[in-house]
Amino acid sequence: MLGWLAAFCLFWVVASLYLGGMDVELEGGSGFRQLLGLLVMNVLFLAAWRALAAAIGGLGGLPGVVLPFLLAVLLVPVLARAGFGALGVKVRRGDGAHAH
Repeated sequence: MLGWLAAFCLFWVVASLYLGGMDVELEGGSGFRQLLGLLVMNVLFLAAWRALAAAIGGLGGLPGVVLPFLLAVLLVPVLARAGFGALGVKVRRGDGAHAH
């Protein structure tokens, strides 16, 4: 049960780093649809983590705990496109900031 809480908390950190820190822009949809897309992305992240934990958890020990989290974090770009795309919001690379 504690694993779900850890995965839920990890999602918000990773999602904020990906969506806010990387060169990624959300295109289309209202603010409400973007919020719903973030929640769908959360559900997909938890489902991916659970599936990976069930598949890899048999390793036991530290690898059985850390590996599902690591692989779920690596899936965040795919989950973002799927979660937001389900509501018609596109996730695309930004144009980059130009410093003058």
